[in-house]
Amino acid sequence: MKKITILLALVLVVGSSFAQKNKKQIIYLKNGSVIKGNLAQVDDQKVAINSGRNIIVINEAEIDTITSKWKPESFDGIKAPYFIKTSIGILAGGSNNSKPTPFSFDASFNYGICPQCYVGAGLGVDLLEESYLPVFLNLEYHFRESQFTPFVGIQGGYMVPLDDHVRTQTYYDMAPWISYWPNYYQETLDNKGGYLINPSFGFVSQVNQNLGISLSFGYRFHKVGFEGDNEYELEREYNRLSIRLGILFN
Repeated sequence: MKKITILLALVLVVGSSFAQKNKKQIIYLKNGSVIKGNLAQVDDQKVAINSGRNIIVINEAEIDTITSKWKPESFDGIKAPYFIKTSIGILAGGSNNSKPTPFSFDASFNYGICPQCYVGAGLGVDLLEESYLPVFLNLEYHFRESQFTPFVGIQGGYMVPLDDHVRTQTYYDMAPWISYWPNYYQETLDNKGGYLINPSFGFVSQVNQNLGISLSFGYRFHKVGFEGDNEYELEREYNRLSIRLGILFN
């Protein structure tokens, strides 16, 4: 009986192959296997698949889906309890800034503390009038566990100066009734760094389970301080629009 079944399957599949040379089907099995070939019914319970040089006879109950096109990979959002995020971007400012769009880079490790909510820590490099190493804590909330989701986040931390000393011009006029021209002198100041805060919103698109791409927009505020001789102090504030493109992987 078994030989008859195999012979019948062979005849049906070969005949089906000639009739449908360019109509190969993709058969998804319930065990996760995928077979591409020509399908023919053997009896009420069995089907035969001509896949390449092989003829495979299986129970019809083992088949999950039959289609003529490959299924796109189906997955939800981030499945791992953590992700690493690296991003590059600009800190856009007004026309009165000496560097209207300075470069910014950061990287952070983020861990899920509840569904769709992640906390993390990271560091980066900001190339402003001086160079800084921002060290920060990060909080993000992803609205959906899906392939594409909006998110909101906030960063807070400290700007560690990479340039310990800066030179600046200070204006003075000891005797304005004598000199008609302002007087400047060069002064070297110690860079003490300062704090930062950066709320943002954006979108994450998962390429696959282990790789995603993000685009975010935010408001960056930070204040840095400088000290000079004779207890001279200077503070500088930055108000910037942050635009960042990131990669998430785990």
